[in-house]
Amino acid sequence: MRILRSLPALLILVCGTAQSQIFRSIDKNGTTTYSNVSPTTTTSTKLTVATGPLTARNQGNGEILLEWQAQANVASYRIVRMAAGMPTVSLEAGSHTNVMDYAGLAGSYKYQLFARAPDGSERQVSNISYTTPSTVSAAATAARGLPPKLHSPIGTNLEGVSYWSPAVPFVDVMKSSGDWVSGDNSTWDNGQALNLDADGWVRSLAPGQHAKKLLLRDIGDNYPAGQYLVRYKGEGTLKFQFAARVISEKAGEVLLEVTPNSHGIYVGIEATNPANYLRDIVITMPGGVCEGDMFTQAATANHCGSRRFLSFADYPRSILFNPAYADRLRSYGVLRFMDWAATNGSKVTNWAERTPLSFHTWATARGAPIEVMISLANRMGTHPWFTIPHLADDTYVRNFAQTVKGRLSAALGVYAEYSNEVWNAMFPQYSYALEQGRLQSPVLDNMQYYALRSQATGKIFKDALSAPRVVAVLAGQAVNPWTATHGMDYLKSRGAPGIDAIAIAPYFGLMPNPEEAAKYTSMTLDAIFDLARTKLIPEATADSTKYRAAARTYGVRLIAYEGGQHMVGVLGAQNNDALSALFDAFNRDPRLKNLYASYFAGWKQAGGELFAHFTDVGTLSKWGRWGALEYVTQPREQAPKFDAIQSFIEQNPVWWNQTTASP
Repeated sequence: MRILRSLPALLILVCGTAQSQIFRSIDKNGTTTYSNVSPTTTTSTKLTVATGPLTARNQGNGEILLEWQAQANVASYRIVRMAAGMPTVSLEAGSHTNVMDYAGLAGSYKYQLFARAPDGSERQVSNISYTTPSTVSAAATAARGLPPKLHSPIGTNLEGVSYWSPAVPFVDVMKSSGDWVSGDNSTWDNGQALNLDADGWVRSLAPGQHAKKLLLRDIGDNYPAGQYLVRYKGEGTLKFQFAARVISEKAGEVLLEVTPNSHGIYVGIEATNPANYLRDIVITMPGGVCEGDMFTQAATANHCGSRRFLSFADYPRSILFNPAYADRLRSYGVLRFMDWAATNGSKVTNWAERTPLSFHTWATARGAPIEVMISLANRMGTHPWFTIPHLADDTYVRNFAQTVKGRLSAALGVYAEYSNEVWNAMFPQYSYALEQGRLQSPVLDNMQYYALRSQATGKIFKDALSAPRVVAVLAGQAVNPWTATHGMDYLKSRGAPGIDAIAIAPYFGLMPNPEEAAKYTSMTLDAIFDLARTKLIPEATADSTKYRAAARTYGVRLIAYEGGQHMVGVLGAQNNDALSALFDAFNRDPRLKNLYASYFAGWKQAGGELFAHFTDVGTLSKWGRWGALEYVTQPREQAPKFDAIQSFIEQNPVWWNQTTASP
């Protein structure tokens, strides 16, 4: 999609191993290379440990920061957490000496710290017991047996994790980088296969072959400037260019000066030692946080006063989320992870195919790690909305639900949805439901099969987490109630439907094709606003009113899985520059705030409940203008959609009864 065919050589850096004698050389092109004096492995695989203390520190929001002393000759760490009535959980820390957990799942925990040697052998190093703070226990107790209690009527979908996303969600920007691409000195992508390990790190290169990837691309200068620290393992030649300039380096560590621009950061591997290949590359943005406040970035320890300074470089897997990103999510009542999970067209079928935490990037076709989604929900204290891949088997769903049970705050509920828009013929899940329906006895149509899988998905989550805690969702097309009622009728004919909410996407907007584009490009912006106010929004409200009546016949809630403006050209009209300019201007016009206020008021009047806007942060493009924010640090006064959403939240507390499962 965003592919460069060639890249000029600008700056090259080489990195070596931190465990052995290093030889430094500079070639005629100025390439600096570090390598081991001996090409053979010099590190013993025998695991030696010193019993250092394991500490557990309450972060004030239910999170627990676990820390320990570094051990000699250790490749990675993990912590096993045990609690009565809960699944045993393994918290992988990689080579880091800290990891974050969440309290409130039980009254007390027992933690065991394990260290792994390079040969894979493992030994317990330390252990500690932890008692859940009374405030966290009280919140969990108060939520028990009740449906999810939202602190806001508006939720949000999350922009998908990608190297071009202006959300910049992670402090380790490598985790939102693109895939490795095989190329050489003159070609960006030569189509040659790369030899990758299970976590996607490059094990070896063919003669002349390079591996390259992009970070923070095509988002202008809307990411942090300053000194980014690169840490890694292994030996080889690394190359950085575009927005990044190397200012210092030593074995295992590189310091970059990043001056943000639209080109982003280029990372290349031009050589790697197969016996000790470059891997575990972490690139952290500048600064950190003051302990106990994960929503405010601190430049240095001087900003923290008496509190500890936790640098992004030393705590990338504990802090995890860019504070600016997390801060912009605080007001939302639900986080829908549909795009984080890469749900549409997902090829994930079984549990082993999910993305592990250790993978080189979380911007994958398999979706971000489930554990990271849960961590964000815990950090925000916000109910997660999960969408299950349409090909996933029941074992996958059960393991997913058990993972949620073992990691998600007990004060939070779960919205469980089978796939996304199975009614929509543009997605592969639509055809899959057709095919699977024909295989049933008796034969089902696609909406009946979809309803059956929605019911089964909800039941698995309810069996794992308790029924009141889970909202089983069935989605339909906003302009066509049949897409929901047909499946609900089928489930009702079999007994209790097992569905708690019908969800729709009551967008308002225009989708002109090339023949229709001239009609709108000839209109003034004032006329477009008049059209939206007098026709488009009333139509969306009318659709919602019809759906609310339908949902009432089944005794279920009406919620919105997506919604907002929908100004986008289709079938080639997206390439009409005048149309794109008109729609861009519409999305940036201050009058959009009042238009959104009327839109949300219509939803509320129609009897709708939770509304998950699409989406939180996104660049305006010819493919759509979905983001409430164009970039994560955009001022509220410059973002009329975000301002409208926040104003509606501030002025409208939850208006429906949250103490019962049915409306």
